[in-house]
Amino acid sequence: QEMLSTGIYSYVDVRDVAYAHVQALEIASANGRYCLVETVTYSSETRKILHKLYPTLNIPKK
Repeated sequence: QEMLSTGIYSYVDVRDVAYAHVQALEIASANGRYCLVETVTYSSETRKILHKLYPTLNIPKK
């Protein structure tokens, strides 16, 4: 059984990314680079969430 990589995952809603792009285009002072992150989880927590949402999938526990 293939393992998922271990580590920390960062997530962001695609709607927030789209909004940030529009703001960067429309507001001159919004230039530069920005990091958009809504949630940060460990891979173990991500596996638990996936298992809860998709119990029929064979998701590795470790």
